[in-house]
Amino acid sequence: MKKIIFGNRAWQQDLMTAYSFRFTETPEFVQQADHITTAENREHREGFDNISLLSRERYEKGVKATLRCAFDGLGCPEIIIVEKTEDCPDGAIRYGACFEVVLWKNGVNVWRHYMDEDGHRCYWHKRLGLNLPVAEGAAHELQVEIIRNYIVFSVDGVGVKLRTEDLPDTFHVGVTACEGIVRLYDFEIDQQPDDSTEDQVS
Repeated sequence: MKKIIFGNRAWQQDLMTAYSFRFTETPEFVQQADHITTAENREHREGFDNISLLSRERYEKGVKATLRCAFDGLGCPEIIIVEKTEDCPDGAIRYGACFEVVLWKNGVNVWRHYMDEDGHRCYWHKRLGLNLPVAEGAAHELQVEIIRNYIVFSVDGVGVKLRTEDLPDTFHVGVTACEGIVRLYDFEIDQQPDDSTEDQVS
C-alpha cells in the first residue's frame, strides 16, 4: 500500500504531473502547508487550472484508490484510470483515453474518455451519474476500486458499482483537479489480487 501526503513536496517522488490532450496549458499545483490546490487561471480555457497527477508505476485490477479532498464552487476532484501517457514536445506528459470518477457538489459522475490516436482529438461520454449533495469546502473521501469488470466507487462511504467491460488490464492511477478550486490532502493506492475481492461483486 502506498499513501501519499500532499502536505509536503515528497509527493513528487511518487506521482508525475500530467495533462489531458484536450489542453495545451500546463499549470502547476500550489503547495500549501497541509495540501496542494488549484487556482483561478484566466489563461486557461476553463478559467481554472486543470492538472492531473499519475502514478509512475502501472497497476492492475484489484487496485483501490482513496482520495481525501475538498472543493469550492464547481471545482471537481477526480480519481482517474489512464491507459497510457505520452511525452510531448513541450516537455509535458499528456494522456487521452481514460476513466474519470468525478466528485462535485451534486454527487459523482463517471466519464469515459477516448482519443483519436492520429489527431489527438479527445471525445467522451458519461457512463453514470449519482445525485448526492456534497458540501463545498468540507473534506470528503472519494474511493475507487477496480474489480474485474466493475468500477466500484463511493464518496464518504456512499456509492455504487458500475459494470465496465472496457477497462484496460494495466493502467496508471491518478487524480485530477479541474473546473474550480480543488484541494488535495492525501491519496492512497492499495493493490490487491483481483480474485481476493470476488465475493464483493455479484
